[in-house]
Amino acid sequence: MARNSTQVRPSLEQQLDAQVDALDGLLAEVRLGVRNQRHFDELEESAVAIGTGLRDAFRTAPRP
Repeated sequence: MARNSTQVRPSLEQQLDAQVDALDGLLAEVRLGVRNQRHFDELEESAVAIGTGLRDAFRTAPRP
């Protein structure tokens, strides 16, 4: 039997807060120093993911 579950989407603020936390982590890692090209590439991938998360927050958040 299927259960009727209502999922509440996180608010825009909640979604943006998650990206702020991710950006803080990325910045902390950069401040420790970029070790090599591979590390640089990983940091760049993280930055792209954060940017995508910011954009997606606006696309998926409940509308006012």
